[in-house]
Amino acid sequence: MGDIHIPPDLKRKLEQEKTSLEASGEFKKVTVMFVDMRGFSHMLRKHDAKRVLMLLDIYFRMLVTIVRQYGGIVDKFIGDGLMAVWGLPDARKDDVYNAIRAAVDIRIGMFRLIPELVSIGEVPLEIGIGIGTGTALSGFVGPPSRRDFTLVGNCINRAARLQSIASDNRIFIDGSTAAEVRSYSFILSSKKKPLSYPMYIERLFELEGLYEFSKEFEASRRHPRVIVAKVAGVTNLKTGRRKPVLVKSIGEGGLGIEIHDYKDFSLDVGDEVVLDSKNLKLIDMHDMKGYIVRKKELKGKGIFRVKTWDIGIKFVDLPEETRNRLLKVAAASLMVRDIVNFADVV
Repeated sequence: MGDIHIPPDLKRKLEQEKTSLEASGEFKKVTVMFVDMRGFSHMLRKHDAKRVLMLLDIYFRMLVTIVRQYGGIVDKFIGDGLMAVWGLPDARKDDVYNAIRAAVDIRIGMFRLIPELVSIGEVPLEIGIGIGTGTALSGFVGPPSRRDFTLVGNCINRAARLQSIASDNRIFIDGSTAAEVRSYSFILSSKKKPLSYPMYIERLFELEGLYEFSKEFEASRRHPRVIVAKVAGVTNLKTGRRKPVLVKSIGEGGLGIEIHDYKDFSLDVGDEVVLDSKNLKLIDMHDMKGYIVRKKELKGKGIFRVKTWDIGIKFVDLPEETRNRLLKVAAASLMVRDIVNFADVV
């Protein structure tokens, strides 16, 4: 009798939910995410195997932890990337939200990997993320001696293609995904043109950010914050020094950043700063002035051993156009509460 191979995450879910897969095949609505590291081949040639394997282990543990945290299953590892799926064994109403949120958290994880890269003399690596939603055929294929679980569908092909043309830690999503997340996310129509089937009839979208609904802070916030997780630069006007930071969130009149613990650079409550925010389309400003209103140490945990700081910046002299854009985002977020109570999702 041959072996039947099922991804461990899916097998675990089947056991937890006391259900099984249809051996003859069935159609499922799924959301699929492909993640791939850029520049890995160069790093493999440059460093010894032990160091590269150590970094690769940290990278994959980060990806897997986040996918599982948001209810997805790791379908397979593909070289220096992976394929994750939401909607198996059965679809849930929050599958698309969870996939999108996992993708944003992966960007945060990549920022926290920077010190590990620096420690081996490597520059920060980038990833590309592609997400597709649609109907896929699930079932088992292969000879009797080895039957493997597989998923087949255009949404999977689209997600893989979107990942291949994404760069600079960007998240590309297909039209079906964009239609489902539009009410609670900030999406850009991408100027990139698809190169081949199955993308030639598809519009491409880039995810800039999505609303976070937190039970912990729901009562104290007038509007949910927008999670963006994009790298920018911040300059301390007192010292004139500049360092890279991760802009994690944009809220009412300010934003939250995460910064590594640099010996030659510090930010303290009250310091005036300038944020180089040209990569934040939601704000659409090159330089934004503010001052530090909060600073909290984030101690390294799990696979991340570096110390970082969670810092709040209050906007100063925010242009009316930018303020109106943020108010529109905040107003749109209120409508989500009438559609789905995402406080129960996250």
